[in-house]
Amino acid sequence: MPLDEERHVYRIVLPSNSHYIDLSALQGSLTQDLRRRDFTINALALPLEHVEAPDIKRHVVDLANGSDDITARRIRLVSDEALRDDPLRLLRAVRLATQLGFTIDGSTEAAIKREAHRIATVAPERARDEFSKIVGFPGAAARLQQLDDYRLLTTLIPELEEARGCGQPKEHYWDVLQHSMQIVGYVERVARQSLPEDSPIGDVPWDQAYINYFGEKISGGRDRLFLLKLSALLHDVSKPATKTVEAGGRIRFFGHPKIGADVTKNIMERLRYSNRETRIVVSTVLEHLRPGLITREATGPTRRAVYRFFRDAGEAAVDTLFLSYADYLAARGPLLDMKDWKQYSKRISGILEAWRQASPEVRPPKLIDGHDLIRELGMDPGPKVGTLLEAVYEAEAAGEVATHAQAIALAKRLKDQAR
Repeated sequence: MPLDEERHVYRIVLPSNSHYIDLSALQGSLTQDLRRRDFTINALALPLEHVEAPDIKRHVVDLANGSDDITARRIRLVSDEALRDDPLRLLRAVRLATQLGFTIDGSTEAAIKREAHRIATVAPERARDEFSKIVGFPGAAARLQQLDDYRLLTTLIPELEEARGCGQPKEHYWDVLQHSMQIVGYVERVARQSLPEDSPIGDVPWDQAYINYFGEKISGGRDRLFLLKLSALLHDVSKPATKTVEAGGRIRFFGHPKIGADVTKNIMERLRYSNRETRIVVSTVLEHLRPGLITREATGPTRRAVYRFFRDAGEAAVDTLFLSYADYLAARGPLLDMKDWKQYSKRISGILEAWRQASPEVRPPKLIDGHDLIRELGMDPGPKVGTLLEAVYEAEAAGEVATHAQAIALAKRLKDQAR
């Protein structure tokens, strides 16, 4: 299968699908070919006749001292031209360092900063794949900071640049951009991907059901946990555009979830994420304030509010609830009040438990359907049937309707009131 036809790079996938071999056309001599490689650790060659030799290291062709860099656990460019030849290597350096637990050589870091603008010239799909791998690994918050230090983050996602230095209300520890990166680390904590010993996870639930849920592959090998981390990075993308400061100094961001969802959709489409990935992330960004809003009362959310949340958030509802945990933690950072956090996490966890138990406020039994309304109330097929059904289902979720007869009676009453 072709990986890069322009550069004549192809992949052979072995029958078991567990291994693959990448092949590229030899460009000139072996020496010339190795000099064109990206990093020294990838610029080693071994003649096939020596593959099974007992002293295999003696036969390795290592013109760039890649063996020394492997020993030192270091990512180093073969040459500065490597970044100009293929700017995707700007991201690949960070991805390899993340994946292998290596550091990036100082001269390579300087070259990345000089050439960072070139990442905008890379095909979106290729940039997406490397960026997604970086964010998908544990410790993504630190890697996002590294990408920002290298001037890569806001070159790849320029919509985040306005968040730099954008102040927030006193309840927030970081500015918008720092918060957007830090929250990714808190997502890893509540999802148990990276859990320091002092993590205040409180009543955040975690068991095999959640492991399976966030491990679901959505597209291109990318799972729900990655999408949650991406949603976290983008959830406040439109705060700078909606920021207002009142006379008394109070800061507000009216409408930033809705505007942010639109901006997020553009970002997801530009980077060529799949339609389903886009829907999940956009919905999570759109609804990210809802869990906090419906749990403000000490008594917890009403059944009707829970129903409306799951209805509106759709397949991103659980994702949004976990983002809410992380958002609360990241907003307060080191200034977190443990008593307040325990109360908040307990309320959100109550909503998750309703989802786990498939409670009526999450999945009403749907005592009637459209055919019942057409048959028993003489309604014509059309949008009015759907509107009426939705009102009945909401009443079921609220515990106001428990039988078929009650559902029909409510539907009739609502139909008569609408005349």
